[in-house]
Amino acid sequence: MSEENVEIVRRVHDRWKNGDFSVGGDLFAPSFEWHQHREAVEPGSHRGAGIGRALRGIFEVYEHFRIEPDRYIDAGDAVVVFARTHATAKGSGLVAGQDFAFVWTVEGARLARLEVYRDRTEALEAAGLRE
Repeated sequence: MSEENVEIVRRVHDRWKNGDFSVGGDLFAPSFEWHQHREAVEPGSHRGAGIGRALRGIFEVYEHFRIEPDRYIDAGDAVVVFARTHATAKGSGLVAGQDFAFVWTVEGARLARLEVYRDRTEALEAAGLRE
């Protein structure tokens, strides 16, 4: 089932790399949770309507925001994605980019959880892997 899990995650990142964050709800479990790192524009845990509010918070700060995947790592029920964000800060026009690691948990062919890490080693460990 893990190859299928990678493909589900890839469907999300294929849209995100083009700045399209309107991914269909059919990919997400009803209880989907997004856990953002503490330095983020919208830190903490988000569920339900809170996810939309957190995304709007990002788009209030940045324009042309996209996430470009670099590598997908199959970890069974989890998929780790190494990626880089690209955006332009509103107001200042500063072009920004940062590396992140995303740990997706897949349950029953639906995305159940997303954890975002600044450190790749931490992300791998969270998925039960080592570098």
